[in-house]
Amino acid sequence: STSNRTRAVVTHIPISNMVSMASKAGIVGVVVIGILYQFVFKTLVFDVLGVSRKVDSIKAYSHVRCEKIDKLGLEGCEDMWMHEKTGYLYMACSDTKSRREWLPAIDHLNAHGRTRKDRVAVVDTRESGPLSSRIQWLAVENFTGVNGEGALDLHGLDIRADDNFDTLRILLVNHRPAVDAVTGELLDSEEVGANSTIEQFQTTVGSSTMRYVRTYAHDVIQTPNRVAWVNDHSFVFTNDHSGKVGIRRVLDPLLGGGSVGYCDQNSCNVAYSEGFNFPNGLVRGSDGLIYVPNSIKTELAVFRLTKDHLLEKFHVIKDLLPMDNLSVDGKGDIYAASFPRSYMFARSTKDPFNIDPPSGVVKISRAGKGYQGTSRRADAGNWDDGEYIVEKFMEDDGSVLPASTIAVHDSQTGRVFLGGALSPFITICETR
Repeated sequence: STSNRTRAVVTHIPISNMVSMASKAGIVGVVVIGILYQFVFKTLVFDVLGVSRKVDSIKAYSHVRCEKIDKLGLEGCEDMWMHEKTGYLYMACSDTKSRREWLPAIDHLNAHGRTRKDRVAVVDTRESGPLSSRIQWLAVENFTGVNGEGALDLHGLDIRADDNFDTLRILLVNHRPAVDAVTGELLDSEEVGANSTIEQFQTTVGSSTMRYVRTYAHDVIQTPNRVAWVNDHSFVFTNDHSGKVGIRRVLDPLLGGGSVGYCDQNSCNVAYSEGFNFPNGLVRGSDGLIYVPNSIKTELAVFRLTKDHLLEKFHVIKDLLPMDNLSVDGKGDIYAASFPRSYMFARSTKDPFNIDPPSGVVKISRAGKGYQGTSRRADAGNWDDGEYIVEKFMEDDGSVLPASTIAVHDSQTGRVFLGGALSPFITICETR
């Protein structure tokens, strides 16, 4: 009898074809790896991390004389702002031990390790006498903070001076930890991130106090880094990552992420979110344009603010060193704290008392016709991209400058003031 059986059909692929397919797959793999190396990893390793980049010593700048200030409590000073008329320098400071535990921008998320000592320092930089006699710490009025403890967790700041009075409007990025709404207990920051806000205070020039005005809390304010006043009642700010925590945030260096937000008295909105990779210490220039450093793309994007509260890209300055906070001096020139070897800066955030990474200051000004730059390389002395002149103002291999996140230039005296988010000191440099 004949039985119906299902016969398996076996297809024989010639060995030569299999070898050919494997060879093609190998070639494609090599090509993909080559493309990734050329356009992603090579850029990250050499341009962003600064591996093999030559770094100057501060001694190469014969006109620059710098002094560390390390015994007056001025540590963890991530950001600074100078009152041009008086030379009062306002600083958002912490202490280095606290920053090592709690600084959400670099994933330091142990909220229990906060020392709750963050304060705004004011230094009278143009008076004579010991520096210790010219420092004030602003006492905070009417601010309750988390669970009524009245503490601030400071990052970036901006101050707007009234032209007719001595009034100063202060904006502070405040990385307050998230708490349970019922119990008040701290939530797991590794799971939920920080509950960051932007705080507004008001003071007067020379005062020893600042009065709480209001808190800006909004879904758009996710990972705020730096804030910049636009007018008396509105501001822009950077979100330096795509999110507070999570795998997408981890992939930001490869995929990009972050945004610029806009807030006024009524609401907030995303003003721009395309093409960023760690948008950092933005500033509003004296020309009214918004300057946003892209720290992992080693470029500086320049925007106009539209009537619809959106940003419109005007220009991009490329081939820069990785930069942090920007500041504008009395002449309208922009000064940027830079990381010649950012991989060493990253190491220093884990061990700030023992690792002193190289730091630099870059000066950016509007280009004039006829200027001839020497090179477009980030480690060159200066260059001109047609719109802006970029100059390496000073650089140090780690001997005297802090792991700088801010550099402020006083155009009246020529002094440069440098602080770092985790640095246990600030530095003051004479440049004349």
